[in-house]
Amino acid sequence: MQATKQQFDLQWQNLKLSAKEKVLVAVSTGADSMALLWLLAHLPVAIRPQINVAYVDHQLRDQSKAETEFIQRYCQEYGYPLFTKTWAVAEHPQTGLEEKARKMRYGFFATVLKKQKIKYLLTAHHADDQAETFLMKLLRGGDLAQLTGIKSRRKFGARAELLRPLLGFTKAQLLHLVQEQNITYFEDETNEHDDYLRNRLRHHVIPQLKQENPQFLAHVESYATQLSEVLSLADEASKEKLAKLRQDDGSYALEQWQTLDLPWQNQLLRQLFCQQQLELSEKKLAQASRLLNNTTKPQGQLNLGQGYFLVKEYHHFWIADHLLPSENLELQRSLSLGEWQWISDTEKVGLFFKDAYRPRPGDEVLAVSEAEAPFLLRHRRPGDRMKTKIGTQKIKQILIDRKIAKTKRERLWLVAAKDGNILWVVKVKKTDLSPRLVNAKMQYIIVLRREVKDDE
Repeated sequence: MQATKQQFDLQWQNLKLSAKEKVLVAVSTGADSMALLWLLAHLPVAIRPQINVAYVDHQLRDQSKAETEFIQRYCQEYGYPLFTKTWAVAEHPQTGLEEKARKMRYGFFATVLKKQKIKYLLTAHHADDQAETFLMKLLRGGDLAQLTGIKSRRKFGARAELLRPLLGFTKAQLLHLVQEQNITYFEDETNEHDDYLRNRLRHHVIPQLKQENPQFLAHVESYATQLSEVLSLADEASKEKLAKLRQDDGSYALEQWQTLDLPWQNQLLRQLFCQQQLELSEKKLAQASRLLNNTTKPQGQLNLGQGYFLVKEYHHFWIADHLLPSENLELQRSLSLGEWQWISDTEKVGLFFKDAYRPRPGDEVLAVSEAEAPFLLRHRRPGDRMKTKIGTQKIKQILIDRKIAKTKRERLWLVAAKDGNILWVVKVKKTDLSPRLVNAKMQYIIVLRREVKDDE
């Protein structure tokens, strides 16, 4: 017992919390959390925190009423503020009980921390829990970072921290402590059943591994720590590399990404997905890599789930958090003489008599004839074509040749003649069959002008 207490005192001192700091201890009345309460209460006075207790009655066992009454008496005896929550049976889900219960608990803890202005939440996770978690993650597969297991200290919400000061202790140590000190605790009978993977690992696999090597738990903790350190360095390096690929519009330079070795490509993708808080499988990562490395397909997108899409367009790529809108795609406007039509906040298109037109620096113009009137300003439609010196060209092919991204194609404005032929894909290409201005038949000018729109 003395060795356990000394080890805990040293570990607590290394946390460097302020003297008399308020902490919220998550207590289940099991041996682990009762041991944590005892160790906290027996810290040297100079570093002992102000203990607050959080307890959840899950209403899952017949003995829960006795456990609730016990923790109430215990906290009253020792003067600990107690915060309780009862999870009504009617609220229990039909499936995923374990995960829903965990989310409910931590949601309750977060509420108490905020209301009571407490910065630290303490749980009684120990070395055996760490090994169980490590093996569960290993069996289920997934991201390498998950093998770092349970962290001893991490952020919890916006202002709090979650501390696990017992990770360096084994279950056997904690059981020995509570038994030696005659500390009352309750055994959860569901822990004895093999219905859950964690219990099967606890009862059968981990004891065998301990028998093979008594240092098994220490080795798991050591590997988890080393892996966490290596991943931290990789994370820092990948953030720097990703930042160098970032362009002014928030997208990333595709050609630079493609020059990287495959491990770095994957690492940067993981970093990008992590920044968007996306859950990513190895399958999705492989699909993303194939899309970005496919030089025969300059454009494309991949549904990443959770409402996110990886978008690739020629020389860059990015993650979009929604399907890109296609507003105004059916909108068409008639070009009337002497009037402007705004196509953006800084651009407008107008139709004028050529003799009345007063040019400004930066204006783009297209000369047209009366025979081609009336003129429509509209978005692209299937089958649109433009007459050129080399014959009729599909607008779609012109846009592909000019490497205009798909997300921009549907927003381009076109000027169409009365016969439906496209005279001008604004800002992209004009028909080269219009007569010159000197031709007597040329009566009109279509103008693209850039200036700031006056909302008034």
